[in-house]
Amino acid sequence: MANPLRTPLLMVLVAAGALVACSKKTPEPAKQVGAAFPQATALAAAEKSEADAKNGVSGEGKLDPNDPKHGARKMMGLDVGVFVDGVQASVLRFGDLPSMPSETLEGGAVRYKLVDYVKAIGIAPASIKSIHVHGNGDRIGSVEGAELLKEPNRFQFQFLSGTTGTPAVRWDTDGLKNEFVVHEIRKVTIYVKKASPIVDAKKSCHVGADGECSDAVPYASGDAVKGTRIYVDGKMVGFVKRRQLSDALVMGDAAGTPGTPGTPGAPTSPTTPGERKYNVAKLVAGFGVDPAGIKAMDLVAGDDVIAHADAAKFASLAPELFFTLPKHNHGKVRVHVPASLQVAGSADDKDALISSVQIWKSTKPASRELSAISEETDLSVQLASNTATPRD
Repeated sequence: MANPLRTPLLMVLVAAGALVACSKKTPEPAKQVGAAFPQATALAAAEKSEADAKNGVSGEGKLDPNDPKHGARKMMGLDVGVFVDGVQASVLRFGDLPSMPSETLEGGAVRYKLVDYVKAIGIAPASIKSIHVHGNGDRIGSVEGAELLKEPNRFQFQFLSGTTGTPAVRWDTDGLKNEFVVHEIRKVTIYVKKASPIVDAKKSCHVGADGECSDAVPYASGDAVKGTRIYVDGKMVGFVKRRQLSDALVMGDAAGTPGTPGTPGAPTSPTTPGERKYNVAKLVAGFGVDPAGIKAMDLVAGDDVIAHADAAKFASLAPELFFTLPKHNHGKVRVHVPASLQVAGSADDKDALISSVQIWKSTKPASRELSAISEETDLSVQLASNTATPRD
């Protein structure tokens, strides 16, 4: 007698096999956790506990809801480096975006074309050999220069939280030389004069000498960009390094602003008595930018523009506009921001940590609303370069 369950069971098995066979692309793999030696585990746990304490994370690896830094995790890892032939040329995040076209989809999502982005940061699309988009686990999706030129409208990206968050790939990889799918973007490497590194066909990554996927930037040269970035018309011309600040920039020593942030009447980011005051206009001039030709300036904290000066305001305030350089902030400057440059209704000058200075000389400034200076804007500057836990 025939088993009545046999035919349905066979149908289920055949259907399951068909579903597996239909998946032609390799998704980003889940991160595997291997066994560790007891001593190494204990040391790593101690280091993690110390780092978590600084970032308001509980012993269970969760953000402590009672800690004032709750929500800080979403600000981490947003400084996505963009490298051209091994040299960092920009940071791909909403706050650092150059003035460029965008498309708002039904539902409100905003998309940007990859070809427009590389143009805006100063790279001719026709000169590109390839663009490697590094995702979680150091896996790589890539676009050949010829593919970018052939279908410039195809390759788009967006930020996961609209005007903040991790940049994410929004293009189909069907028919590309490399069909591996990257979702969240952790790093971008572009090859113009240098040969494109090989992306291992099985591992979908740059393989190191040990045979494993490498997080190293091919052809890496120059210092890592950690300090406040300086952009002119969307192109990064340099970044602040303490050892390169000359005495010519010094305006004197800060008197200090007493008080603890968060208490009534206290500044958001107080200066310390005796900190050196440096002139903002002279800093910009040190990167080859004539302050007299500046049409507008934006001060950016993470993804928020917290101060804006048109040509007239910049010219009038330039002699007295200053910044200090707090210790242990890796070159991130603290600018003393006049109330006239802040969001409408601001009554007092405030000190604010700044991740980038956007200078506009020949390009029309991007239209951005001003945000109020706060502890959160300061925190976004401090945490942006920290590594975030990959999320898929």
